[in-house]
Amino acid sequence: MIANIVFQVIGGLGLFLYGMENMSGGMRKLAGSKLKKILAAFTTNPLMGILVGIFITVLVQSSSVSTVMTVGFVNASLLTMKQALGIILGANIGTTVTGWILILSIGAYGLPIIGVSVIVFMAAKSERLKNAALTLMGFGFIFFGLQTMSNGMKPLRELPGFVNLFYLFKADSYFGVVKAALVGAVLTGIVQSSAATLGITIMFANQGLIDFPTGAALVLGENIGTTVTALLASLNTNSNARRVALAHTIFNTFGTVWVTAIFPFYLKIIGRIADPAVSVERAIVMSHSLFNVFNVLLFAPFLGPYAAFLEKIIKGKSEAPVRVTKLNQLMLQVPSVVVSQTKLEIIEMGEKIQRVFIALDDVFHRKDNAEESLKLIADTERMLDLYEKEISDINFTMLNQELSSSMIRETRGNLITTDEFETISDYLDRIAKEVNKLRDDDLKLSEGNRNVLFTINGMVSGFFNEVFKAYDRKDVQLFVNAIREYDEMKFVYREAKIEHFSADHGDIPSRLSVGYIDMLNYYRRACDHIYNIIEHFAQI
Repeated sequence: MIANIVFQVIGGLGLFLYGMENMSGGMRKLAGSKLKKILAAFTTNPLMGILVGIFITVLVQSSSVSTVMTVGFVNASLLTMKQALGIILGANIGTTVTGWILILSIGAYGLPIIGVSVIVFMAAKSERLKNAALTLMGFGFIFFGLQTMSNGMKPLRELPGFVNLFYLFKADSYFGVVKAALVGAVLTGIVQSSAATLGITIMFANQGLIDFPTGAALVLGENIGTTVTALLASLNTNSNARRVALAHTIFNTFGTVWVTAIFPFYLKIIGRIADPAVSVERAIVMSHSLFNVFNVLLFAPFLGPYAAFLEKIIKGKSEAPVRVTKLNQLMLQVPSVVVSQTKLEIIEMGEKIQRVFIALDDVFHRKDNAEESLKLIADTERMLDLYEKEISDINFTMLNQELSSSMIRETRGNLITTDEFETISDYLDRIAKEVNKLRDDDLKLSEGNRNVLFTINGMVSGFFNEVFKAYDRKDVQLFVNAIREYDEMKFVYREAKIEHFSADHGDIPSRLSVGYIDMLNYYRRACDHIYNIIEHFAQI
């Protein structure tokens, strides 16, 4: 009997956790692409921030995901601390929806739900339908896992020693409430899923192993334990991100302290709304919801002073991280957010390259020195090296996750574009360095050579702009149309080389001649790397 209990409980818990992961993962894939826009657009005031926090947490069915993601956005300076505090409060309300899902009386339908969703998942062609099936599959595993655990727990009621163990944490006194809350906090901190420990609490109450007061006390602690995930995620972040993570912990800890102090009165309020004698599971879930609603109402009017208080606890400037992109490893919680932010970063790379072409125009067009333009080109190249590293680091990490085929294609396209953009900037920087070397050697290009380089720079710049526009708009036809400019560029390059080698250069130093040819070759190689982007997206 003991072996049967252990096998069913462990197996049921595994199915439940797997279901939570599938349900949350499916919901994130269905709604993830909109999350960043929602966060950025609707967190202008604390009330909207709270509503956004509720909405996003309901969408992804995980307060840990929404809080960790929020910490990541603060660390990347995409959100202010005050905006994030509103989202954190809303996330605590949003996570209570999971409890209401858990008490749906459809445990017997868990297996059929799994069966149907697996068939739909295998037969579906569209990514959206696959993600919907994955979400439904998660629901099935959740209910089947809960039912399996519940069936495994039933014989425990006949074991006096096991039942007496629960009496050690019975919430029949103030210290009993504190002990039960600590157990809930520790278990949730270990599992890092308040939904899992809430489900187990509901199951224990359903089997009569714990009473309603003990279940409500466990729930108080579970609200503290769920903050561990965000705290761990904030360890290597900036001061504002650490403040947001700490705010979440203080919020739930303070709520637990004041509710514990008035626990008997708190139970009476819940009992009037959801009578535990009628349904102890419903009463426990109601205690979870009311705790978070009461706490939000208490904190919401004081977000300004709360933010000031956090700044005093965690010292340090609210500086942006020393990074050139706003990408952050914490965004990996929602891969679609990484994809959309990566594209924004690549667009910034492209705009910087456009400014480099303009700077080169200035170098070749002006006869006097162009110190500022040459410095801008060198600084941009160094910065684009950092862009390439930061984009590659997080996107290659993301490719190790389970992604949809469309997201894999887009991620690979972004990585190829990033690499080519960085290489293009490298060749443009070599051109600028060649100009500097000639100047250091007190050598000047002839007016004719300057004009050729000026013309070629304009052509390559135009070619790059067309491909950049095609990438931005995801327009395959624009990629194809740009091939004509590539062919024209190759013709001009060949003509320039033939003209140079066939001309009588008289007393022109060989160093000047070699430098000129090197610059022509650098432009040609830059063109080849622009063309590589066309090859990938147009599938030539």
